[in-house]
Amino acid sequence: MAQKVYITMTGVSRWPVLNGLWAALCKGYVPDKVYLFVTQGREKDGEALSAWIKILLESYGKHVEPALERIEEGEFASSGKRITSVMETERNLGNVVAIDITPGRKAIVTSALISAWQKQVDHVFYLYLEDMRNANNPYPMIPYKLQHFVDLKEEVWK
Repeated sequence: MAQKVYITMTGVSRWPVLNGLWAALCKGYVPDKVYLFVTQGREKDGEALSAWIKILLESYGKHVEPALERIEEGEFASSGKRITSVMETERNLGNVVAIDITPGRKAIVTSALISAWQKQVDHVFYLYLEDMRNANNPYPMIPYKLQHFVDLKEEVWK
């Protein structure tokens, strides 16, 4: 049976990582595997987020130990190749693959989007906030009329 895989990355703040996953969970995408790409200098964020992700998923009945993958922010080619490798491996296993680009920095997100396009991932999630004053709040505390969780693959790549 195919597993659901969720790929995300650190950015300048922790909350977008968790909130993107939280939004996906609320929309019914409950992953069996989580990959968190951690950029250099964000190792402490990666450790904290790993624990938070684990707790959040346990509240949805899943016991998942996030896989932390280290990448270097300025190394676009190598970062893109690492993300591509994970996508390719999971797709070859027959799994459903989603990538969340909400928290990532532009250079890493660009590499991830190119990889997603090439490897035909199933979902490209993005949690768009109309008002950035809420960006560092937990997902349920952001007014729903100011947030939009989209699957770019469904909305743009049809």
